Amino acid sequence: MIFFKINIFLNILKIFLVSIFCISISFAQEENLDENNNDLSISQTFPIAVVDMQRIVGQSSAAVKVREYIENKKEEFGTELKNEEQELKTIQEDLASQRSIMPPDEFAELEATFRKRVEALQQMVAERNQLLEEMLSKSVQIIQLEAIKIITEIGKEKQLALTLDTSTVVIAANSINISSSVIELLNINLPEVDMDAIMSKE
Repeated sequence: MIFFKINIFLNILKIFLVSIFCISISFAQEENLDENNNDLSISQTFPIAVVDMQRIVGQSSAAVKVREYIENKKEEFGTELKNEEQELKTIQEDLASQRSIMPPDEFAELEATFRKRVEALQQMVAERNQLLEEMLSKSVQIIQLEAIKIITEIGKEKQLALTLDTSTVVIAANSINISSSVIELLNINLPEVDMDAIMSKE
């Protein structure tokens, strides 16, 4: 008769928390970036600018609040899963103690119930993981879309012929990097993402 080792849930929980942490780390702020990129002395004879989209998304006020929201949900889900894991561990210990004294058919029924709860917990872990991943992905998309609108407006205002992401550029002078200006406007236009609205759509 197969008994499930409860410590697999600790491993599942660790995978769940680590995966979300790895996703959310894409929001991490760059501490060593040059913050003096407000000098938009873009040459009118060569009207090109660059932006660091990863920095813009990661350092915006909206992104900071998204990180906080995701962390809170991660802790909430983690507590829920830990409580369920503890209950299953208790049930498993009870089953082990009754195995030799309980009629086989009754024991088999209890074990089947236990197995179903194990499978339900596994499903819960997968669903919680997917939920946080989707919430994070959608919030990033919202921030990126607003950033692109702002970049487009700056481009029209300064009559830029081209704006490139720094990830595609080998070398670019700070004078044509408009990231700081984009972040400032982004913080005004989109101070936060409505995470509750995103969650209600899931």
